[in-house]
Amino acid sequence: MSRITKSKDDSVLIEVADSAGYCWGVERAIDFAVKAAENKERPVFTHGELIHNSHTVEKLRREHGVTHVDDHLAAPVGSALVIRAHGVPPAVKREAKAAGLEVFDGTCPLVDIIHRKARALVDEGYEVFVVGQAQHPEIIGVVASVEEHGGKATVLETLEQAQALPLLKKAGIVIQSTLIAEKAGKIAAALVPKAREVKIVNTICHVTTERQAEANHLAGAADVILVVGSPHSSNTIKLAEVCGAGGVPTHRVETVADVQLEWFEGKGHVGIHAGASTPVEVIDAIVAHLVDRLSLRQPV
Repeated sequence: MSRITKSKDDSVLIEVADSAGYCWGVERAIDFAVKAAENKERPVFTHGELIHNSHTVEKLRREHGVTHVDDHLAAPVGSALVIRAHGVPPAVKREAKAAGLEVFDGTCPLVDIIHRKARALVDEGYEVFVVGQAQHPEIIGVVASVEEHGGKATVLETLEQAQALPLLKKAGIVIQSTLIAEKAGKIAAALVPKAREVKIVNTICHVTTERQAEANHLAGAADVILVVGSPHSSNTIKLAEVCGAGGVPTHRVETVADVQLEWFEGKGHVGIHAGASTPVEVIDAIVAHLVDRLSLRQPV
């Protein structure tokens, strides 16, 4: 479940969650970008940032010349366009192809499942509710997919929003892939007394569930926890929430430069977790820094 390392004097245990770092969906999107960049005769763009990690985005630019555009139609004709792991509204792919772009679809297959499940709810006569963050790229794509399919999609970010809904006939629910299961479940459950018929499709990614279980383990074992990832990474933020829920001091960091050694004074067990968009080399650099610098017998 975890990787154990010790400080140089063996006084501090450093435990890294086994699932910390890239998930397979992120790796797949990066592979698409690298493959697209093999053809040096045309530029390669991603639709928005490919993943929510500035280190990886910069590495793709530096090593492969991959940059991003916020508007797919801003890419010159003949360019390659890589769809981000979070997915996009279906119209984006069609418009990009019609505009003469070579499209590489890096959408995580588990996000594609949310699109399909949400459209299936429309076909079954349900009004669709999406539990998640309205401005997150994944949710923007899901809502557009439902609306293009002739349905109506309402995003629910909070329990209060769900409780304020009027009475409904048929409510169908899908969930953002990176949400905390307990929180999402409470929001979804609030629709049960609101509708004659409720269908909840649990579309939280199984990788997310596994990572959150490991976060709970760290919260029960460690004296202090680092959660590594970019500030705008949704799943990193959620992991930090889970890790810190039990009162263990939890710090979100992006790189080793963000680590403050005073956090570890008097701590004998350090837990480290990381978002699904965090490269392993960043995690390893932080572990190496802690191995070298931490000691209970000497001031840090």
